[in-house]
Amino acid sequence: MDTDPTSADGVDWQRAAAEDRRVPVRRAVPYVEAVLEFRDLEPTRYGGAFFPDAVPYSLCGEDRVFYWQPVLDATTPPSGDWAALCATPYRVQPTTTPGPVDPRLTSDDGQTVLVEGTVGGDATEVDLADPVAHAVTIERIDDDAAVVSASDDHHRIQRGQRAEVWLDATTVRLADGTETATTPVLTVRYPGVRAFYHPAIDATYRLFPSFGLDLAEVPRSVDVSTGPNVDPEAVAEALGLNLSERPYPERVLWQAFVHTAFVGDGPPTLGQFDDGLFAVWPAD
Repeated sequence: MDTDPTSADGVDWQRAAAEDRRVPVRRAVPYVEAVLEFRDLEPTRYGGAFFPDAVPYSLCGEDRVFYWQPVLDATTPPSGDWAALCATPYRVQPTTTPGPVDPRLTSDDGQTVLVEGTVGGDATEVDLADPVAHAVTIERIDDDAAVVSASDDHHRIQRGQRAEVWLDATTVRLADGTETATTPVLTVRYPGVRAFYHPAIDATYRLFPSFGLDLAEVPRSVDVSTGPNVDPEAVAEALGLNLSERPYPERVLWQAFVHTAFVGDGPPTLGQFDDGLFAVWPAD
């Protein structure tokens, strides 16, 4: 990373070196979400997302789903080979064929299950004494529909639709040894083709939209108080950004950007790609 002299007031951001700016993933592909909930169980774990990992929104005629934190690893096939994406609360799974996909709907090999939750957002979970299995498969994802196999039946979810599928009732054993009956509910949403944004595979930066800013033109020194109580509106004002002109989902992403870049004690490291996307390298 290259650095500039520190000013007396505020915090000076650093510009990322060219070799650190690995191009992010930006791929339009059929995208389906699947969530398996055990709604009649009592949660034992409350997982809250201060900012959602996945932010869907439309801008300039493009339907986006924006993953600002990395959720894909080095085993992910090149994005140019993707045929579809299946997202769950526990994993984003690119596939190189239209199907089938075995979605990851539980955690810890089935020993942790979702009580209530969303893809990339808040979730409550319950830990079990014995793992549970599910027989859910995304058989096919094409331009018109997603076909799901569950409980020995096939369900066709048309593009733009959402469906709830009640699975067979089962008995689970809770962590304290108590056995209880439950009926899992599978929710599948198929919005259709979405522009999927994600940091470069195995990169260390966090990815954000441009917010209409050009990094070459914003002040190098940001006169704000950094730390856990950093004010996103104050940072926007210091950088010349009018938040009211941005769509609400981008204002959520702006809060995530500010808290990623300006919560630490040191100066943030920022970069901007040719298409305008921002990158932030969190402090070590």
